[in-house]
Amino acid sequence: MPCKADAASVEWITDDDALAAAAGAWGRVIGLDTEFQRTDTFFPLPGLYQVSDGSRVYLLDPLSVNDFSPLLELLEDRRVVKIMHSCSEDLELLRHHFGAAPVGLFDTQLAHAFVSTDFSISFTRLVEARLGVTLDQQETRSDWLARPLTAEQVKYAAEDVYYLPPLYEALHAELVRTGRLAWFREEMDERGRFQLGDPDTYYLGMNKVWRMDDAARARLQRLTSWRERQAMAEDRPRNRIVRDEHLLALAEDDDVDTDRLQALLPRGVVRRYGDDLLAAHDGDSDAAGGGDPPPQPAAPLTRAETALAQDLRVVARAVAESLGMAPELLSRKKDVEACVRHFRIHGELSERFLGWRAPLLADAFRARLAGAP
Repeated sequence: MPCKADAASVEWITDDDALAAAAGAWGRVIGLDTEFQRTDTFFPLPGLYQVSDGSRVYLLDPLSVNDFSPLLELLEDRRVVKIMHSCSEDLELLRHHFGAAPVGLFDTQLAHAFVSTDFSISFTRLVEARLGVTLDQQETRSDWLARPLTAEQVKYAAEDVYYLPPLYEALHAELVRTGRLAWFREEMDERGRFQLGDPDTYYLGMNKVWRMDDAARARLQRLTSWRERQAMAEDRPRNRIVRDEHLLALAEDDDVDTDRLQALLPRGVVRRYGDDLLAAHDGDSDAAGGGDPPPQPAAPLTRAETALAQDLRVVARAVAESLGMAPELLSRKKDVEACVRHFRIHGELSERFLGWRAPLLADAFRARLAGAP
């Protein structure tokens, strides 16, 4: 069992030479975490990078280090295991800040889900459950761009990464013992492929778009695509440009003029973006996909399909329970419903259920789907 993190050696990395020297000494297994802020920006702003080599914690200051190439080489080296916890937001930061696509990832939250029934355990609870160490973490919403950091912030940041290597050792051993390491690696590779959102497809995730006719849907795609690109260009939260509900209302209107904008939107939004909004609303249909209407989101399942999806989820949960693993790995509602839709159209299971899940679920799923009325 590791000692308390506050007893570990903590080294600040504040210049390029120090980072190069430290990274050259790190081994083939490192813990990695990030602290960032995103209150007033579209993209996350890096406040701190933390690395643990198992005995020492390194705090990398992105406000003073300029050349992060020694870290990038490790991130892109599959031979080096990068241990993280619930890494999706960290991967977004790394992609935006560095353009990096890390490989060789080991997410302790995901690994725990393969050997327990808890799908989204917090880092604090995992450290207590696996290592018997109780953490008192109160700095989640700190200002990580402030300097100097407080002693409490430094302690929090060090704890966030110090316990990752011993967690890796415990969880890796259990994955091997249960024969689920290959399952985990396949799922980890899939989840580690972070991609920035496509502005042209943002509209697909909005409520009730499936009900729109082709013209309204094309207008909504143009409006949301413009808004996403504008938010990126200004690096401002999207709803500080124009809110989703306002774009939906504009898309539903066949004719929009300045008077309509002024009635619907805050004065400052009309003053700053009115011309752009009118242009996006009235744009040629070619802007939404070569003259064809943009793709339509899937409609809700029918009553019979909903019942079928519920039946499949019962089957998947029973399998997960028999294995002592988190049921969400096998039976998330959106995954099962997508499988029902896919089978209706293609006569085959969706890709989600053709990988490591196939030996566990494929035969039972196919039998029920093929027999459905």
